[in-house]
Amino acid sequence: MQLKTIAAGVAALAAAGAATAQDITINEFVRELVAERADDGETLVGTILVDEIAEGESISHTFKLDPRFSYFVYGACDEDCSDIDLFGEDADGGVVDFDDADDDIPLLLIMPGEAGSSLTVTLDMATCYTDVCVYGIGLYKADL
Repeated sequence: MQLKTIAAGVAALAAAGAATAQDITINEFVRELVAERADDGETLVGTILVDEIAEGESISHTFKLDPRFSYFVYGACDEDCSDIDLFGEDADGGVVDFDDADDDIPLLLIMPGEAGSSLTVTLDMATCYTDVCVYGIGLYKADL
């Protein structure tokens, strides 16, 4: 009886480990989707943010900017998602750019000085076919 209990515990730990490895794989997949969108002459600022969110929910991230440069914000999501939207606002809450097209690869373009020294990007998960979907957002500075 104890052997069966130990075997069940080992199987549960193995299953938990497999789920964690799968999550890392999905996160890396989404990071790569975002990174592949950047062109030569663009530099990633910080890291590509990856998290999960349910359909109908929104999440915001604030980035510090150097107003002398142009920036691109790229978004992407996993294969269980078909539509995410991005909205970029300056420090005063004014919309500087948005992408609400019916797709899973939104893009924002922030021209020099347009947002000042910070940009708040809000991601809306418009269509997700599972309980949660994994999204990624990357801020890229256009090199002079």
